[in-house]
Order: sequence, then C-alpha cells, then structure tokens
Amino acid sequence: MFFTAYKERKVFLGDKVDVYRNLHSEGAGYSIRCNKTKLVLAHCSAVSLTDAKFHVSESGRMKTVDEKRKRVHAYITGTLKSINQEPPECFSMVYYNPYKTPLFLNTTTNRPVLTSEEVYCMGKHSFVVEGEEKIQEIVQLDLMGDLGLL
Repeated sequence: MFFTAYKERKVFLGDKVDVYRNLHSEGAGYSIRCNKTKLVLAHCSAVSLTDAKFHVSESGRMKTVDEKRKRVHAYITGTLKSINQEPPECFSMVYYNPYKTPLFLNTTTNRPVLTSEEVYCMGKHSFVVEGEEKIQEIVQLDLMGDLGLL
C-alpha cells in the first residue's frame, strides 16, 4: 500500500474530504481532496470515510460518455476515518461505470447508493457497510422514466 502527500500538503483524520479514483495511476489509487478548497491533499491505496455522500456530475458523466474519455466527475464526500487500513468483512460492493449507470449502485441490491454511514475504497471498488447504507428512492430523478433503476 502507498501514501503520498501532494505538494507537501497535510491531511488529518477527521477532515472533511472528497475521494475519487486517481485516473492517472495504474495502481488504481485514490486522490484525497479538501472538501472546502478542492485542493488535492494526498494519494493513497485505500481510504475509508464516515457520513459519506456519493456524487455524480451528470454533465461530466455525459461528457465522458460522449467523448469516451476519462475525467473526474464522480466522487465521495465524507469525514476521513482511515488511510490504508484493512476493511471489515461485512461490506457490500458499490459499483459505478458512467457508460452503464448514472449513479453509484449497490451490487447486491442493484439500487442507488446516495449516502452511507461508512464507505471503504480500495483498488477499483468502493464498499459500504452491509445493511447500513441509506438507499434513497430516486423516482424524482427519473422524470423521463429512462434511468431504469427502480
């Protein structure tokens, strides 16, 4: 596992941060960004957050799909709990692929995940505490009826 501070910036447990897959890393690492300033603070192999919210910019997603080019448009916001720790065993995988779904999905239930009490990101995947994620109905988002999520 690796951890690298970016430009000698500091990151502390308890900080409010955004986490996203580092698109420039072959090791599928994660970037940790300050939620307030939006400056990248560090890169790491694995990270866990509490009070997490999952975000997808629809315009960024559509640009990615149209141009078939990777760009940061999906991330998770939360309170930094740990960096490079082993995950607990009772987590459900969360899936996001801009070409296949407009939101993060729980792979067990195939339902959208918008918030979670705890999330763990490692490798190419994110995981939420099993049974603890707050899956919210998104009927209001599916105004055209074409999301096919419910």
